[in-house]
Amino acid sequence: MPNVHRIRSYLTEAVGSTYALEIQEASRLDTARAAVLANTFDVILLNPHLPDAAIITAVSEMRTAVPATPIIILTTLDEPDHIQQIIQTGVQNLLRIEELDGPHLHRAIFLALEWKKMLADQRQITAELKQKAAKLEARNVALDEFASTLAHQIQGLLSQMVGYASYLEMHYAADTNPDVQQSLTRIVESGHKMDNIITEMLLLASIRSGEIQVYPLDMGRVVNEAQKRLRYLIRERQAEIIMPDSWPTALGHAPWIEEVWLNYMGNGLKYGGDQPRLELGAAVQDNGMARFWVKDYGIGITPADQLRLFKPHTRLRPRRFKGEGLGLSIVKRIVVKCGGEVGVISEAGQGSTFWFTLPEAES
Repeated sequence: MPNVHRIRSYLTEAVGSTYALEIQEASRLDTARAAVLANTFDVILLNPHLPDAAIITAVSEMRTAVPATPIIILTTLDEPDHIQQIIQTGVQNLLRIEELDGPHLHRAIFLALEWKKMLADQRQITAELKQKAAKLEARNVALDEFASTLAHQIQGLLSQMVGYASYLEMHYAADTNPDVQQSLTRIVESGHKMDNIITEMLLLASIRSGEIQVYPLDMGRVVNEAQKRLRYLIRERQAEIIMPDSWPTALGHAPWIEEVWLNYMGNGLKYGGDQPRLELGAAVQDNGMARFWVKDYGIGITPADQLRLFKPHTRLRPRRFKGEGLGLSIVKRIVVKCGGEVGVISEAGQGSTFWFTLPEAES
């Protein structure tokens, strides 16, 4: 093992008077550990033949004591497996004693110091990113609260507008000319569409906020609420919707699952052909999941397009209808967060069956 005088001469030979060198020697691990805890060192050179510890133990002890200080091992070992084991402990370099000279030692120390500088920069950047992330999170919370308050206020005013327009439409139809009557109908329809959009904006905020508490659902009521929101499209498309006599009880979050039905039924109404016929159904599976579906008799979906359906920004058909729903990618996120799965069964020209599953509620 080269002594301190030889190491000092190597460094002096390599760097001359460019840097001020200060070397401290410790012949035992406990002495070295006490020294690095009491003082600040730029680099640690470890002798693998310390009398009170094996090299792996020595590296572990020093790394625990000063995790940000680079470690260079001076070794006579030839076994590749042992060398690899030492490197995996987190040392910055390993130099063979018989090949040691001034340039080699200087290069190893220079690289170790660069590693230390990079580590310090990384920690500073990480701290700054965490600080910025905390500020952004606080700002997002404030924006969500503001958006939620504003959305509820708009919904309140919108409800009044739609209410007055509906009243005029219902009670003064006989005294109103057709153009005015049509305008009132458009006001009511547009008001309900706007209310749907605001509801979905609030829903997106709740999905982004994290996990949700699931509970047993009255699925008949959930489907009925979704159908109410689609009543103008149902009337416009002259659609027939067939419901089961009863629904299994599943676990979920009602506002979220209502949006799933809204999306599935809305797609069936838009792409289920002229005067679409939708069949809604449900069944309990053997794996403890309840399966729900919407079947239409439209043009169907090709296998290639089915692979893209539940991915973001996917639109498979021409823009005959303007999208107002959340989209199938959001539907998938909702169902997965509630513990279920989504999918579609379809053949071109044979219609489509969109399904999702939820955990069955215990009796």
